[in-house]
Amino acid sequence: MRLPRERRIRASADFSRLRQEGSRLDCGPFLLNVGRASKSNAASRFAVVVAKKSIPLAVNRNRAKRLAREVFRADPALLPTGWEVVLIARPSMLKKPLATLKRLFSVAVAGAIAKEKS
Repeated sequence: MRLPRERRIRASADFSRLRQEGSRLDCGPFLLNVGRASKSNAASRFAVVVAKKSIPLAVNRNRAKRLAREVFRADPALLPTGWEVVLIARPSMLKKPLATLKRLFSVAVAGAIAKEKS
């Protein structure tokens, strides 16, 4: 199951903007780049980056992407309107249970949003 088109970050400029201007959080099994969207009333958007260098087998890269999308999909209210997240997977992501990944993601995103707002 794919994310709807309006919920995905696809443009290279958006990835670059989040990397430059957003908050970068190290969550152990993944890194997060969190920031405000260029349009404040846009739906929250998400993207996954899995480097071939860090996870060489295609089967494992695809599994990491599926896990990441499920983490994002699990709680749609976690990311308010007008925010964007890029999740960069690490090899240790494949060894963690889904519940742990969801907890790490929710704590990190909530902290980043609270920090940005204040």
